Amino acid sequence: MVDRYRVWLGAGVLAGGVSAAMLAGAGVAAADDGSSSGAQASSGSGDSDAGHVSRGRAASRSGADDAPKKRFARNRAAHADRADVGAESESAAPKSTESRPVTSDDDRDAGTDADASEAPSGGRHRAPDPEAEPDPEPEPVAEPEPAAETEPVAETEPVAEIEPETEPVAPTPTRGRGRSASGEADAVVDAAPTSAVGLESAHGSVVMRLAAVEAPPVDPAPPNLLDVLNNVGTAFYTFYTNAVQKLAGPVRVPFGSKVRVESSTLTLGDDVAVRADWYFPDNGKPPTGLIYLQHGVLATASFYSATAAYLAQNTNSIVVAPTLTWNPFDLDEYPLQWPTTGRAIADLFTGDRAALTASAQAAGYVGTLPTRIVLAGHSAGGGLVVMAARYMSEMSNTGDLAGVVMFDGVGSLSPMTQDLSKIPDSIPVYNLAAEPSSWNWDGDANKRLATVRPGMFTGVTIKGGKHSDAMQSSSPGVQFAAYLATGFSSPLDVLANRVLASGWISDLMNGTHTAQFYDGDDSAAGIVANWWWGQVAAVKASQNARRTYTLSV
Repeated sequence: MVDRYRVWLGAGVLAGGVSAAMLAGAGVAAADDGSSSGAQASSGSGDSDAGHVSRGRAASRSGADDAPKKRFARNRAAHADRADVGAESESAAPKSTESRPVTSDDDRDAGTDADASEAPSGGRHRAPDPEAEPDPEPEPVAEPEPAAETEPVAETEPVAEIEPETEPVAPTPTRGRGRSASGEADAVVDAAPTSAVGLESAHGSVVMRLAAVEAPPVDPAPPNLLDVLNNVGTAFYTFYTNAVQKLAGPVRVPFGSKVRVESSTLTLGDDVAVRADWYFPDNGKPPTGLIYLQHGVLATASFYSATAAYLAQNTNSIVVAPTLTWNPFDLDEYPLQWPTTGRAIADLFTGDRAALTASAQAAGYVGTLPTRIVLAGHSAGGGLVVMAARYMSEMSNTGDLAGVVMFDGVGSLSPMTQDLSKIPDSIPVYNLAAEPSSWNWDGDANKRLATVRPGMFTGVTIKGGKHSDAMQSSSPGVQFAAYLATGFSSPLDVLANRVLASGWISDLMNGTHTAQFYDGDDSAAGIVANWWWGQVAAVKASQNARRTYTLSV
């Protein structure tokens, strides 16, 4: 009897253990399938497996009926929230960039229940031991209905394709203001084109302006060689000229001269104002003509103050001596050597001569300037006045041009041969030259004249003469500096130079011809002697004229 009782007791214990194992396995299977049964296994529960399945089916059907409406409402609300806070998304903590699938309510409930079932709560419902062997023949448990009864997620409209109800606010395109928690730059527009983020034209212009501001500055083009040479030449010319002007002091005439000198400005070409010294004969007679006297390189008008005063007094002519730059790279200021300067000088004698008249009046001259003119120049200034005469000829404006006189002239950048060939032979061109040297390019002007005007009188070469014979100043300091550069002239050569120049210009102004001034083989002593005898003859002729007049009365 006792043995039979023990057999029955063992069989009951074994049946209870198998039943408990089957119930635990069914609960775990329901949780792993992700169904919406919401079954919570608990020890000591008296519910059967069929009860768990019935509750799962009911929840699934309820979730399937309401899923489309809930999904649409959630998508619409989520998109509205994104549109409203689009402008503030940069400063907020970044959300996860992983894609999150859209699930139904019953799926979420099942997930919540599954999580709750896995969490330990006071020792209730432990998971089965993985090492325990499962029942070889567990009783089949009815699975919940498949999710096919619910509407598939793919049939819902994606969030990205829903048109926004409100216009998105473009984030402010700033660079370097800070970075989000994920380390990405806040300025989205810096990494995407304007069309990709939906910016309008106003926002696009802001992006372009910021990009232009942040772009590295473009380095200016380096100065070219002409600019460098011009800067160096201008600096040297300015320093040299200022030093010479201080050395010379105010312009003045030699002691005892019957000439008044004044200074003003003369406008050349495109409103370039240069200094000009005016010498007016002070003998009570109307001036015979106007002499334009141009200095050479490394000189100014003050280097010729004594020469200009002598010519004004002995030819009874007004002399204007402008100071031009001899920096050949300063093209805007009309340097001595350039053809544009020769054309600008020719324009001074065109039309009503307004620039010359204004300059003379500013120097204190009252009246009308003489119409008869002679162009004269020393060294490179001689080559410049030849250029001016050439342009006057091309403009058919030589009616008042009496002639051209060079003082040991030197050709400039314009070929002298070409310039001389443009001047009519009826207009005399003379060169009062010194011995050939480097200063006059080995007598180049005489060679050009002989080529263009063969057989015509074209000037005189002073034997033993120096380049500075005609460059005579009233300032002893300036004169000494000139002699140091070019060589010291003898007083006889200087006097011969003055005699010939004044004799030529007087004949050109008056249309006369004094034979003693046109002997090209004469020496300086012979020129001065002939001039002296001529002066004596003129005095005797004047005395005889007065005596004859007295006897006749």
